[in-house]
Amino acid sequence: MKKRFIYMALGLVLAQGFSACETVDFGDINENRNGASEAYPAGLLAGAIQTFATQTGRQGVLNPTLYVQYQSQVTYTDEMLYAETPASWATYYNRILPNLTTVINIARDEEQRTPELAAQGDPDNQLGVALIFRAMVLKRLTDNWGDAPLSQALLGIENLTPAYDSQEQIYMQLIADLQEGRDLIKTGADAPVGDILYGGDMANWQKLANSLLMQASLQLSEVDAESSIDAVGVFNDALNHEAGVIDEVSEEAWFKYEALTAYQNPFNRNRAADYFLADEFVDALQGDPMGAEGSLNPTSNTTFDARIYAYATDAELEGVPYGYNDETGAGRAKASTYVWSAEASLPAMTAGYTYLNRAEAAQRGWTNEVAADMLVKGIELSFQTWDERTGEDIASGAEAYAVARVADALTAEGGMLQVIAEEKWKALFPQGFDAWAEWRRTGYPELTPAADALNDGAIARRYDYPVEETTLNNANLQGGISGLAPAADKNTSRVWWDVAE
Repeated sequence: MKKRFIYMALGLVLAQGFSACETVDFGDINENRNGASEAYPAGLLAGAIQTFATQTGRQGVLNPTLYVQYQSQVTYTDEMLYAETPASWATYYNRILPNLTTVINIARDEEQRTPELAAQGDPDNQLGVALIFRAMVLKRLTDNWGDAPLSQALLGIENLTPAYDSQEQIYMQLIADLQEGRDLIKTGADAPVGDILYGGDMANWQKLANSLLMQASLQLSEVDAESSIDAVGVFNDALNHEAGVIDEVSEEAWFKYEALTAYQNPFNRNRAADYFLADEFVDALQGDPMGAEGSLNPTSNTTFDARIYAYATDAELEGVPYGYNDETGAGRAKASTYVWSAEASLPAMTAGYTYLNRAEAAQRGWTNEVAADMLVKGIELSFQTWDERTGEDIASGAEAYAVARVADALTAEGGMLQVIAEEKWKALFPQGFDAWAEWRRTGYPELTPAADALNDGAIARRYDYPVEETTLNNANLQGGISGLAPAADKNTSRVWWDVAE
């Protein structure tokens, strides 16, 4: 009985305490006195670039290199076999895009254009760089998933359950961001302190914007006639803009890394023993003829490609055949340390890729340039890029290889467009996300799906939406799913621009 009264008394005390909490003002007790009291744009910009460049893990960097058969897995093969697994976009929405949007909002606000802000770089340059980089991030996001929250998630409307914008609307926004950001930049004014991509070279940021515009507009090549976006006009505006495009190796954008864990090359932070170069990619580089005994070459190329010295640990070794659950990596080629070491830089946009985009546009009749000339220049610059990055003797083989590839365009079933797409596949290594977007759009190289596929037997064409969307934002998620073809949240469904056969 005594214990019962003790418990009852304790309950009364606790009840009174909780009741009192409802009216007590705790003041600033929940404020983080060690945190920043105001947004620091330089830090937000640098943090966004660094976070985007160091996303790691299977969904963050490795999966697309498997989908486009740059690499093969020999253990834990679910990703190579296209397992239906929801992919998180939390890093994009929690850390990268909010940082960039905050920089944009501060730089747009005349009242916040104070001397303190100007000390971090000319406000127009801060705004321009943040817009350009946000566009790069938005393209990655929508290319991976399809329709996604934008207007109610980032552009001024606070909503914990945001509606999904269509991929077409997202492309319209990122193209507008690139054009505005490019035109805001002042090459003679102070650069943003947070620019850890170009180190303050504003002219190269403008060139990057134009190269990204060319890439983005070509991504719409199959839907241009049905779209409200004038892809041909966007391409030519960028190509002919007075700021120019990336057309020299010295102007390329590369993400730089350090030995510290949080700043390392994202490949290096994964278990390298599980990943090998796919035999299909190695055969394409070695120039094994299609139909030769044991050849897995998915391209029209039969000429040795010296870029293998930069891409592979050993140019003589074969890769691991792609798409099987029981392969071994013994004695097989892996990605080189030029790609997979802690401090190895990774490309964001290269001159070679920009010229290959010009080659495709010319072949499609979008410009008056000569496709063959642009193809040769793109190949030569890609060789030169890796020659300078590695010190290997790569560039000396570029001319003969380029001539052979122009000749291949005369006999390849898909002609010049096929050869250009195959060369993009090679030049983009190890940029898995960009290569995956190109392959889905063009259908080249002619990749064979994994024999032991875990899905319905087709190469993955998108990431499945995050599981959190099903539980927290399901009504709007269904709107996003309706934009897929077929309208099902599967990795074989196609996003809006992915309509090519």
